[in-house]
Amino acid sequence: MSIVDPVALRRKNRYERAGRRGFLVAAVGGAVVMAVAAFLLGLAVGWLAGDFRHMLINSVFDDRERMPTYWGPATLGLLWSVGIFGVMVSALVTLWLIDAYRGDERPLLLLPPLGLCGVAAGVVVDSQRWLAPLKVGMEVDPVLSHEDKPWDVFAWAAYYSQIWFPILAVVLAALVVLGSFRFNRRVGRQIAERTRLLRDGRRTKGRITDVALRTSTNDQGQRSVVGADVVVNYTDNQGIERWVTRRSRDHAIMSGSGSAQVLYDPLWVDDDNLVFVSFHPDPYPPEWIGATL
Repeated sequence: MSIVDPVALRRKNRYERAGRRGFLVAAVGGAVVMAVAAFLLGLAVGWLAGDFRHMLINSVFDDRERMPTYWGPATLGLLWSVGIFGVMVSALVTLWLIDAYRGDERPLLLLPPLGLCGVAAGVVVDSQRWLAPLKVGMEVDPVLSHEDKPWDVFAWAAYYSQIWFPILAVVLAALVVLGSFRFNRRVGRQIAERTRLLRDGRRTKGRITDVALRTSTNDQGQRSVVGADVVVNYTDNQGIERWVTRRSRDHAIMSGSGSAQVLYDPLWVDDDNLVFVSFHPDPYPPEWIGATL
C-alpha cells in the first residue's frame, strides 16, 4: 500500500517534466509530420476541385490525363487517406508533447494554422496542374454531335477557379494564422500577469458557491461532462466581498462545494483579468485559472 497520494504525484510529475528538451524536439518532429500530411490533404482537395472544374468546362469525352497518378488509379484515395489520418494522428501526438513540454499551461493555437497553411500550400501546388479548356467559352463535344455547348455562369466560375480557389485557401489560412497569433498573444499576456501576481499579488481563500456543468454530445447522442463554470466567492484586501467565475476541467470540484485559492492584484481589485483561481491547496503555476479568453 502506497503512502503517497497518486493524484498529487501525477500533478508533481506533470509540473516537473515541463521544459524537457526531448518533448520539444519530438513536438517539432510531430508538427513537421502533420504539415506534410496537411500538404497531401491539400493536394487531394485541389485534385477534387480540379476534377469538378474539368467536368464543367470540358466535355465528358475529354480523356486527357490531368496529372501523374503516382500510385496508379488509387492516387486520389491514398492522398485523402494519408492526409486525413496523418493529420489526425500527428496532431493528437504533437498536442500531447506540447502540453508535456509546457507543463499543462493554457494551450496555444499552434497546430490549426500550421495545418491550414499545409492544406493551402497543397491546393496552390495542385491548381497549377489543372487542365486548360479545349476551347475557352465552349464545352467541346468531339465524339457525338460535334456541336459545342456555350458555357453557363457556373462553367465560367469554374474556369476562373484556378485563380480564386487557391486565393481563397490562402486567405482562409492567413485569417486563421492572424486569429491564432492574437489569441496566443493574449495567452502570453495572461501568463505574464499570473507570474507577476505570484510575486507581487495577494492570495486569499475562496469558497465555491455554484458549479454549472458543461457537457458535450457525440454523434450517438451520448452526453458527457467536459468541464464546469465555477463561481468562487472571496473577500479582497479592502474587506469587500466579491465573486468570480472561472472555467475548469477538474471533475473533482464538480460536486458544488469546497474551497478555492484566489490570487488577485490588490491595486486593481476590480479588474477581472487580474484574478486567478485554483482548486488545489498548494497549486503549481499552471493550475491557476485565469479569465476565459
